[in-house]
Amino acid sequence: MSVTQSFTGTICNQCNFKVAEVLSACPSCGSESTEKVELKENGTIHSFTVVYVGFGHMATRAPYVLAIVQTEENVKLTTVIEGVTDFSAVKIGDKVRYKDTDEKIGPIFEY
Repeated sequence: MSVTQSFTGTICNQCNFKVAEVLSACPSCGSESTEKVELKENGTIHSFTVVYVGFGHMATRAPYVLAIVQTEENVKLTTVIEGVTDFSAVKIGDKVRYKDTDEKIGPIFEY
């Protein structure tokens, strides 16, 4: 039996918009009536690119996959996908799973 992991996001109590960050105001409607919500670990690659030359704190990660992942709750976030051994095999629609949250990057998913 595997334990389901989750990561923290925000839901707006005014318009029900969800985002994969902890924010004090809704980026959609501006309401300050928000609360933390746990987002599910499974997602799908919506868009991606392979970064061959990183900069700053990402320089040592290159090459890596930078993707827009859509979670089960239809929240889209930009994230790094770890565990990719063949960059040419990555496709839109591939399933990924939340791995961990990096202090500088945010949520990280794995292939």
